[in-house]
Amino acid sequence: MSEVIQLLEKFDDPRDPKKVSHPLPTILFMSICAIFCGAEGWEDIVLWAEAQQDWLEKHIDLSKGIPSYSTIRRTFMIISPASWGSLIRDVVVSSRANHETEDQVPIDGKTLCASKCESKGVRAIQMVSAWSVKNNIILGEVKTDSKSNEIKAIPLLLELLNLQGATVSIDAMGCNEAIISKILDQGAHYLIGLKKNQPKLYEAVEQHIEKIGSSPENLLEDYFDDSHGRCVRRRYFAVDVPEEIKSLGFTNMKSIIATETIQSSNYAKGVTSEWRYYITDHDKSHQSLATYVRGHWGIEAMHWCLDVHLNDDKDKKYEENTAENFAKTKRFLFNLVKSKPPIGKKRSLRSNLKLVGWDLEYLTKLIFG
Repeated sequence: MSEVIQLLEKFDDPRDPKKVSHPLPTILFMSICAIFCGAEGWEDIVLWAEAQQDWLEKHIDLSKGIPSYSTIRRTFMIISPASWGSLIRDVVVSSRANHETEDQVPIDGKTLCASKCESKGVRAIQMVSAWSVKNNIILGEVKTDSKSNEIKAIPLLLELLNLQGATVSIDAMGCNEAIISKILDQGAHYLIGLKKNQPKLYEAVEQHIEKIGSSPENLLEDYFDDSHGRCVRRRYFAVDVPEEIKSLGFTNMKSIIATETIQSSNYAKGVTSEWRYYITDHDKSHQSLATYVRGHWGIEAMHWCLDVHLNDDKDKKYEENTAENFAKTKRFLFNLVKSKPPIGKKRSLRSNLKLVGWDLEYLTKLIFG
């Protein structure tokens, strides 16, 4: 039970020792639990702690009373987001004994819309995250102040991850030689979405697929999805990269994957067709190419859950580090609930997140295991 507390005690305290009244583990543990239970701001954390003081005193030192909301806010301003994220990853790894070797790791960025304040000149935070398809958790995240800087953030995120043998999937922002080289240097494979930000390569791939790509011998999968008032046909093709296209592309580029989505809807007239293209260092005969294309959208589903269930996009915090540290704590909750759902009746993620705030026994098991 003491493992989480021990990790918090090892956390570097950046405060002036002469001005410290409350131990750092007390503030952090109390804040984590309150945010897990639905606290959306500093006053909420204090209110929750006052309501659950008897439970908190079993685990942390409250001899100096409950810290004020301004003390909690200042703490979130000065603790290092990188160190906070590292501690969170340590807790998640230590609490997940059945962690499987990564097979696919999608990477994508998400904007925390409410962290922008034009009157104060504060830009919206962009969090670039890595998702584990196999283990269904967030593996890590790095902050950037604008979407254009995601290219710089991705290599920093890759350094945090053990990617040996995994396939890293990224959308078109990953069409960058430095990113692809970094993936390969870590013993991983890549699958990168291709769009018109690489105009010469995109045009050459599009023309090549139009000529030979959609031939039956190149077909990987062909299936229908008829649900929610839509009928969708998805076809996946894979071809070798010809030499004339390799010269326009990236290191070790071996195959092109083309997907065609044909769709009709009860709510719109006509039938639409859309093609998407991907490049990879896998051979075209690799059995999981279509699975990797589909699997990448798991990170979009994670972003949707953060927004809908944890109000990620509505969190208005403008002081340095606070929005990022608060966001990482929400991702900590997401990972633990995904890793350790309550025993018994199978419920939705939304229900399990609600249960954390309503059942102290489940909160205890979630944090202490």
